[in-house]
Parts: sequence; C-alpha cells; structure tokens
Amino acid sequence: MRRLLRICFWIPFLAFAAHPAAAQGILPSTFAGWTAAASSTFIPPTGLDPLLGPDTAAFREYIVKSVEQRSYTQEAQGISVTLYRLRDPSSAYGAYTFLRNDTLTTANLGSYASASHDRAIIVVGEMVLDVSAPAKQARPSDADLKQLAEFLDKKADHTPYPFIGEHLPEKGRVRGSERYVIGPLSLAHFVPLGRDDWMGFDHSGESILAHYQVAGKDETLVITSYPTQQVAAAEFAGILRRFVFDPPGEVRPGQNVLFGKRVSSFIAVVVGAPSRQAANKVLDQVGYQSNVTWDEPKQTLTEPSINSMIVEAFLGTGAIMVFAVAAGIGFGGIRVLVKIFLPNKIFDREKQIEILQLGISSKPIKAKDFY
Repeated sequence: MRRLLRICFWIPFLAFAAHPAAAQGILPSTFAGWTAAASSTFIPPTGLDPLLGPDTAAFREYIVKSVEQRSYTQEAQGISVTLYRLRDPSSAYGAYTFLRNDTLTTANLGSYASASHDRAIIVVGEMVLDVSAPAKQARPSDADLKQLAEFLDKKADHTPYPFIGEHLPEKGRVRGSERYVIGPLSLAHFVPLGRDDWMGFDHSGESILAHYQVAGKDETLVITSYPTQQVAAAEFAGILRRFVFDPPGEVRPGQNVLFGKRVSSFIAVVVGAPSRQAANKVLDQVGYQSNVTWDEPKQTLTEPSINSMIVEAFLGTGAIMVFAVAAGIGFGGIRVLVKIFLPNKIFDREKQIEILQLGISSKPIKAKDFY
C-alpha cells in the first residue's frame, strides 16, 4: 500500500519533468489590450504539415524547434498568433523570408517585418511571429504589435542575423523578393532547378537570392557564401558541369541557362537572363572586398618621468631590503623557538653526529662546538 502511495505521489512530478520546455509557452496572456481566449496550443516540428502543407519539407530546413499558437480577442475583434521558434536568428530570418508573400510590404515593427491589412510577420531573435486576423477584420495596430515584439525580445537570442544580404546589388532589385536559404529544398522552392544539393549546402554554404528587373524582364540573382575559397572553387566547378553555363548568343525559350562568376569565397549565379549581356548588368554589381577590423580596446603607452623612475627604484630597493631583514629575523626566530621547545631534536643533535679526529690536539672536539 505504501509503495502504491509513493508511486501516486511521484506521477505528477514525473509528468511535469517529461513535459518539454518549449511547451511551457512564451506568448503572454495579455498585451496592449488584447486578451488570450484560451491557453496556447503547441505543434511539434514533426506536425507542421497541417500548418504549411506542401511547403513543410522545405521549411524544416530552417530547423524548427517548436511552434506555439494562441488566439486573442479585443472587444469584437479576434486574431490568431503563431510563434515559430527556430535554431538561431539566421534560421529565423530565413523562415521569415520563406513565409513572406507578395501581399506583404516592409513594416517598421522590428529588425525584419512585413505586414498587410490583416497579417504581420515579425522576426524577434530566433523567433518568427505570425499574426493574422479573420477575413474582413484588421490586424492589431503597429503599436500593439511592437509591444508584443518587445515582450518577446526579452527572451530572444540576440546573436547577429546573416549579413550575406549586404552583397545584393541595389539597382533593379525588386523590393521584398529577398530569400535566405540554407538547404536544397528551400532553394528549389524559389529556383526550381533541382531538389538535390547542387549548390553545396552540405559544405556550410548559405544563399541569398532576389529578383531583378532588367530591360523589363525578370532575372533571379543567387549569391552563395562558403567557408573558404577552395570550397567555393570546387562547388563552382560542379555547377559548370551540371548546367548549361554562359552559352554564346541568345537563350532559347524554356532553356535553363545559368550565368555567373566566382569572387573569392562567393558564387554569384543569374537565372532567367536572356543573354550574357543582360546577366552582366546584375553580375557586374556583385563584388567582394575583405575588411579587417580591430575591436580590442585602445591603449596608450606613456614613459614615466626620470624623477618617478628614481623614486620607484628606491622604493623597490627598500622593499627588497625590508623583505630580506624580515625573512632573516623570521628564520632566526623560528630556529631559536625550535631549540627552546624541542632541544636536541632538530638542531644541536651532538649524540647523533660523529666527528673523525686525528688526535693531534690534546683537546677533544665536541659536536656542540659547531653551534
């Protein structure tokens, strides 16, 4: 009976320990006048299919850790909030570019955010916040969403976002077309040239792509960064073997032709250009320049005056002399105390010391004569 009671006592604690940390919930119960209609529901990374449909496999490449959903109401309005937690801020930025569509425009709600009349997507550290309202209703105001984002920011990872987007040329770029991809499936979602890893993501590659308008035609620029120039050179050689690359003359309709170049550890590829000349209008804007930065604190070395040097020399010599006197007194004092309290035990052991004598002198030599 006692054993059964012990088991019943520990069951709630074991159940709580088995409950994943992500299931504790991050979304608040209220924010800016919006009140949660119910507790949060949690979707494991393996259960994203009902939420994302056929895009699930590509979206998983961003390493989804958990998904939390919660409904909020304010008077007669209602909204649904979905919070994606990903591996790091880089994955969160990639997931944000994946979820964003043409109906959303850039919004000033955070580091990266897009919004429409009834939806908003905001990046907060390693989290992506997707807020949507039912049909014919408006989403929360920018001020309300900023308050929610600030609440989440206190619990977010603040490591830097990817900086590869800085290499995208400005001229001719279609705003909002930028996509950050870290896997072959997400790349194939936007550039359908194959679902295999022809870009080399298994070798720590990361890509940023965007659409450009050149002479009224759409071109897609893909810039991929690799850890070293050697890896970039090997991957570029594989792309040259895999695709029709930089053919002379005009590109025939329906033909998958790539134009590109390698610059240091970067590969820039243009897809959809009608000719090399059209592709060069985008590729010529892609460059790479390494910058060496020094972020250590600055120190100024100043030489002391001759007066302070002399004073410090005397002080140092005096300190050494004081230490020598103190050490001598200490050693002598310890020796005297030992001889008083432990006579003939450590020092003056005349019975344990033998002296070889030649007997030349009539006076015998004793061991105590040495002390």
